[in-house]
Amino acid sequence: MLKLCTLASGSNGNCTYITDGESHILIDAGISARTISRELNTLDIDIDMLDAVFITHEHIDHISGLRTLMKYNRRAKLFSTGVTAQDITNRIPELFDRFSILESGTNNIGDIGISFFHTPHDTPESVGYRINAGGKVIVTVTDLGHVTESVMKAVSGADVLLVEANYDDEKLRLSRYPEFLKRRISGKRGHLSNTDCASCVCSAVGFGTSHVLLGHLSAENNTPEIAYTTVHTRLCDNGIIPGVDVMLGIAPRGRRGNVLVLD
Repeated sequence: MLKLCTLASGSNGNCTYITDGESHILIDAGISARTISRELNTLDIDIDMLDAVFITHEHIDHISGLRTLMKYNRRAKLFSTGVTAQDITNRIPELFDRFSILESGTNNIGDIGISFFHTPHDTPESVGYRINAGGKVIVTVTDLGHVTESVMKAVSGADVLLVEANYDDEKLRLSRYPEFLKRRISGKRGHLSNTDCASCVCSAVGFGTSHVLLGHLSAENNTPEIAYTTVHTRLCDNGIIPGVDVMLGIAPRGRRGNVLVLD
């Protein structure tokens, strides 16, 4: 059995909790440790029960709570790529001895197997994660400017997909953001648009995904309604019926989402 619950998902902070009932892990710690602790407590989990934290990359909305979290929990392992670990420990030297560098293949926390894959984002080694336990698979992939072949390979066969739907093309075009920032967001190493997300989701469902969560929505250039409608429409256009062929939902930005249980 696997359970997933987003504690926050968006440009202001990201943190996802995953458990098989025995081991407890986080993907990113981009909200305050106090908020992480409070949200975990609503799930009857204490912060010192966490076994590991896996970091996708070093941007602040993915690590802002990490320093204090690792003070609260002195035993949890901390995983990232080598380049990401170096960047973080340059800023937070006391975490140097806490890091384990991700190994290619499977990294095991109890009976949970975690593998990583690279994502095209404006950091040196941004990654997504594929989590396996009890014959079930969760893939988390946000912060990517486009869907590469290796990303699609990692997504293939996932039961649950947490995928970025960061911005609506028209809202971004009309936004008050400066042009350089618009180009960064919409670039090949920026963030994923609703339309590109929709294409990824359709392919994932074709490969067997049964539950999709749209995450990392921009507060300025997207809304949950627009993101959901864009993906919902593309699925229907491809003969895939949400609620029948696939469950489609939104990972909330500033609060805990619902718990997904994979039996």
